[in-house]
Amino acid sequence: MNQDDLIDKQKILKQYWGHKTFRPLQEEVINQILQKKDVLALLPTGGGKSLCYQFPALMMNGVCLVISPLIALMKDQVDLLQKKGIKADLINSTLSKSAIDRILDNAIYGKTKMLYLSPERIQSELFQERLKKMKVSFIAVDEAHCISQWGYDFRPSYLNLNILRELKPNSSLMAVTATATPKVVEDIQNKLSFRHSNVIRQSFKRSNIHYRVIQCENKIKVLKKVVKKECTLIYVRSRRQAELISERLNQIGISSHYYHAGLDTAYRSKIQSKWMNNQFLVMVATTAFGMGIDKADVRTVIHYDVPESLESFYQESGRAGRDGLPSYSISLIEMNDGENLLNRISSSFPHLNDLQKTYQQFCNMHQIPLGYDYDISFEVDIDYISSKLNLYRKTVYYCFKQLYENGYLSEIQEGNSSYLVFKSELVEIDRFIEKYNQHKKVIHYVMRSYPFSIGKEIKISERMIASRSEMDIEKVIQSLKIMHQYGLITYFKSEKLPKVKLAIPRIKSSKIHLSKNTKNNFKRQVYLAENMLQYLNENHTCRNQILLTYFGESNPKPCLKCDNCDKKVTKKNNPNHILKNAILMTLKFENKEVKTIQKEFEYVEKGQLKKNIKELLEKGQIEMKHNKLSIV
Repeated sequence: MNQDDLIDKQKILKQYWGHKTFRPLQEEVINQILQKKDVLALLPTGGGKSLCYQFPALMMNGVCLVISPLIALMKDQVDLLQKKGIKADLINSTLSKSAIDRILDNAIYGKTKMLYLSPERIQSELFQERLKKMKVSFIAVDEAHCISQWGYDFRPSYLNLNILRELKPNSSLMAVTATATPKVVEDIQNKLSFRHSNVIRQSFKRSNIHYRVIQCENKIKVLKKVVKKECTLIYVRSRRQAELISERLNQIGISSHYYHAGLDTAYRSKIQSKWMNNQFLVMVATTAFGMGIDKADVRTVIHYDVPESLESFYQESGRAGRDGLPSYSISLIEMNDGENLLNRISSSFPHLNDLQKTYQQFCNMHQIPLGYDYDISFEVDIDYISSKLNLYRKTVYYCFKQLYENGYLSEIQEGNSSYLVFKSELVEIDRFIEKYNQHKKVIHYVMRSYPFSIGKEIKISERMIASRSEMDIEKVIQSLKIMHQYGLITYFKSEKLPKVKLAIPRIKSSKIHLSKNTKNNFKRQVYLAENMLQYLNENHTCRNQILLTYFGESNPKPCLKCDNCDKKVTKKNNPNHILKNAILMTLKFENKEVKTIQKEFEYVEKGQLKKNIKELLEKGQIEMKHNKLSIV
């Protein structure tokens, strides 16, 4: 590299990013692209991955294509680039055809330096035709682990990105990610048709993060003790949990808010902005709050529920301590968490019999004859089908998902469910029924069949209510509208249910079968879950060592900061005062039975452990209540 290139780099870095030097390995990755080589960059969370492709885009002729998984992530990056004066744009499903045409024209005629796209957009014939006319500097695939993590599951378009190599054979490819096992590293390069293997990696070690696993009997009680009045991110599985935990924290004086995919997009952005600007301390979120979140002063990330993989766990934990200061990744686990995780995975791959029954019921519902092959969309009423088949709603949902992924259904069009909110107390509802008896059937069925709660939104199926209450569907809708008018409920009727088309002519349900890919995907998810559970259940090995080994690093050293490393210190030195402090520490967050403590301290001789517990009791530092030990 000559002196002029070096000066240009420093000038660009200072002008657009305000930095004098690159972070570790950034320049090395950039140089690979400038030399027209394919490269996979493995940089830790907060390691400056986006600069690796944004920077060379400014040094090269043509437009850089960036494939990114989330619209919000793309928008944030494009907004930041435009503020820097860099010509960047994005294409997503919210844009009109004329707007997309204009953006593609700008890319073709050299008016755009960076164009952000979803992997699904790449599959469009229209885009592929326009791509042939573009002068492409290089192609970047952001969050490249999604090729393995999502590609075999709900984002199959990720597996077809090699079309870019076919359409632009002379363009280099850059893939960037913060999480990838050796298998995923190989998978990414194969699926993107790398010309030569070329991996630049930085250690996955985050020295400032202290990993902790807390065994719980009551998570919510422990959570209230763990959460301090500092910037915290709590991950949960369900929307309802996010709302409940946020409410509980606010009740004890810790300012918090919840975030999940069920919230309006504009509202989500507002909540995120408030948290980023420290208007409240604790964000309780589902995994919808994920990629692209970069807040430097997050002190603690708490996993209230078990993540589905170590990849997800590492990504989410890595949102702590990006300012380099000491931070914590805390996992709360209860006795049945492992079993529940494996059951969740199993439920997302329904039995073949349920798949066949769902397909049959769907065809019966719409009176679709054998051999039917017209290009018509049919509504999907999951609640109605689940009631007819006596299956869980979630089971039917996953049946449709599998029917789509196995090639029996196609073109899933998103829709929305009808919902209602009870605005009145039970006494008022009873009075209404006495006065307007004709609405009794509908009210009673809704209250029996859905989780009844005053003021909470309940998703409903009018078709199912009609079927179960033996009423005409139009009468059910009319009844709900009248109750809405009287102020008993708030009723919103769905404008459109989700729709699907038949991917192949209708066949006998007995001919439905699961593909080899589906079976392999199930095995893959179980494998990922088992590795996650192994991490959580490990009581001896350094947690950082477990993570680094999983991600392919050889002979990592103990971190000396995680809970297991603390136990090793206790075991090595083992003077009684250290052991006593360890016992007090395990009781800090929750009262526990003696047998629970014995399990946690299985490396300590039982007689010695009991002796120290007895001494703590005698000194009045701990006490026994209701068969549980607690700190006085």
